[in-house]
Amino acid sequence: MKTGVLRRKSIHLRTCPSSTMLKVGFMPKETKVKLAKLVVDVLPGEVGLRLLVNIFPEKIQVVFDGLLNSYKSQLCIALKDEKKASKAVTFIFKDMVKAYIEQFVGTPYEFPSYHKAIREPYDYYQMANMYIGSLIDFDRSIVMYPEQWTKIQNQINEGENVILFANHQSEGDAAFIPLLTEVSHPGLGEKVTYVAGDRVITDLLAKPFSMGKNLLCVNSKKHMNDIPELKATKMKQNLTTIKEMQKKLQEGGFLIWIAPAGGRDRRKADGTLIPDKFDPQAIEMMKKLGTKKSAAKTHFYPLAMATYDIMPPPSSSEKDIGEKRIVNYTGVGLSLGEEIDVSNSGKWAENLGEEADLPVELSEHIWVKVKQEYDKISKYCDPKAEEIVLNAGGVRPIRPPSVPKFD
Repeated sequence: MKTGVLRRKSIHLRTCPSSTMLKVGFMPKETKVKLAKLVVDVLPGEVGLRLLVNIFPEKIQVVFDGLLNSYKSQLCIALKDEKKASKAVTFIFKDMVKAYIEQFVGTPYEFPSYHKAIREPYDYYQMANMYIGSLIDFDRSIVMYPEQWTKIQNQINEGENVILFANHQSEGDAAFIPLLTEVSHPGLGEKVTYVAGDRVITDLLAKPFSMGKNLLCVNSKKHMNDIPELKATKMKQNLTTIKEMQKKLQEGGFLIWIAPAGGRDRRKADGTLIPDKFDPQAIEMMKKLGTKKSAAKTHFYPLAMATYDIMPPPSSSEKDIGEKRIVNYTGVGLSLGEEIDVSNSGKWAENLGEEADLPVELSEHIWVKVKQEYDKISKYCDPKAEEIVLNAGGVRPIRPPSVPKFD
């Protein structure tokens, strides 16, 4: 008799809509989160994931459903089998849905000015590697000049700082250094700290991925006035973040990634895509912080990233949070240029007259270097391109252990 009772209850759990169970108003948040995560584990396959998404905010449901469809279509291309793709999507998205439950059902995470990657009790870093890494066609990807990564790894290990001035193309850009260097330069990707704009830490679909990275959180100039009454608070946080950055540069052994353009590159009206121009003030700030007498020795490098097509951004910058997500299975590329002497006695300043605007000239010089490196790798991220031969000085990155295989 007892067995029959237990069996009927079990059937009721499987057939009762998850959205009904989890929208009970008097149920404590912690209980809702635990129940929702339990439902993730017991609901079968892809259908179960789509059912559970009903507990998300309505706008998120639409965006997430579109992302799920896009992601599955690309894994079908990668795995050449619909059943394998469905199984892979379920495996990858179950962990992601659990992470989203924490944000949508539980208490949303608030980022401090300096955020350390959350690796336990849940490893958000690994979640991002698995999700983004499964979209990378490693046989079409490239890392130029791997010896440059060895150089900065040695500099970091010696207690010196490294600042990477990079272009920015994809929402997943923080995952590509870890994924493409995991095998060749173990541990390096985990040391990167990213200067992250407010969109990265406030967009509900982006937050769990951001939680798995080391971040210095700033409010970008492009969105400083979106909500006028918050401008003073945003400026205050930026000052706090700068102080945190200064402290870490004084300690040494710090690796910073910053996109001085302040946002993602976007295609021009004619379809061309090049790195956006850099903000001279952003570069000047990093120069001043890195060359302070109190800071450990700091090195500056131009970094080009060809990642656009794996997660194309909207055609224009949007004020509203919650952009539509589309993904592609394609190659990506990194090219780390030669170290730049940012001092006023560096080569970039040799032929400048006394009337030259040094911050603007330095910004232009670094942008040109990034553009030169970008031109070497831009073809690797195009999913429609024919078979691509490796450039001289480039290597194919090895698919890392953090990206599961579903063959």
